Amino acid sequence: MTSADHRILFAISTLASVTFFVAGIHYYLRSRSDDLSRRLQQLQEQSMSGPLPAVGGDIWDGLLRSTYGAIFGKGWFRQKEMELMRAGLRGPGVVKTYGVLSLGFTLVLVLVAIVTLQTQDAGTRIFGAAAALVLGYFVPEQVLTSLRNRHRLSLMAALPDTTDMLSIVLGAGLSLDQAIARVGEEIRFVYPELADEFYWMTLEVQAGQQRAIAFQHMAQRTGLLDIRSLASMIVQAERFGTSLSQALRIYADSVRMKRRLEIEATINKAAVKMVFPIVLFVLPALFVVILAPGIISILRDLSLLGQ
Repeated sequence: MTSADHRILFAISTLASVTFFVAGIHYYLRSRSDDLSRRLQQLQEQSMSGPLPAVGGDIWDGLLRSTYGAIFGKGWFRQKEMELMRAGLRGPGVVKTYGVLSLGFTLVLVLVAIVTLQTQDAGTRIFGAAAALVLGYFVPEQVLTSLRNRHRLSLMAALPDTTDMLSIVLGAGLSLDQAIARVGEEIRFVYPELADEFYWMTLEVQAGQQRAIAFQHMAQRTGLLDIRSLASMIVQAERFGTSLSQALRIYADSVRMKRRLEIEATINKAAVKMVFPIVLFVLPALFVVILAPGIISILRDLSLLGQ
């Protein structure tokens, strides 16, 4: 093997190792985050979700059933449908599109690895193909996670102002359905994500669905505990006849306080997170800048003394 082949093998090994490390850290952090609330949320979603999404009979559906369905089980389709929905991607064929694009990306990586390592031995080609398979699975997952986090942050940023607007419109004398529809129209150009959720919930209510169930469906689509608590608060206020406008105003203040505390916690964590980049990147360069002139001067003096 030449030096170029060694460099290619080293790059592929490093990339695969970093991918496994990042995936392990991500899984560990997710498994530690509030196991009880996540389990309660999963049970509620299973009770509300109904049967698994139907998979048709064309070639792409058969391909997904024979790959992801055979490896991860039939629950993979329901899980991906929920994750794509919480990323703001909805539609009858969104799971199929995601699966086909993910398989295509994996196939391209495998072909690139095989073509790049075609002059190597069988073990190196197998290792390269395995690394391409790992990257082909984890890269779309990370992209989907990034989209889901961005959609979640957009909904959380829109919730306090939207709740204030709801309380104002309700105080003006409109009913709850009319207030939700009006607020959804007003925030369409500022907070389109939450406006879409209000639109779908309004369609469900107009189609004859109970308002409590429509709120539960909205909480399930978003996956946010704040929206779930908002839905529960509105349903309970209507059931017991309390002032919904006052309850929404208090809820908006509590959401703002929670958001402010989360931002303060993130700011406080920034100092700790900056320790590792400083130790790994800044301090070595600083030591070189500070110590290099002195070391060069000492070596020059020692060479002069030796002469």
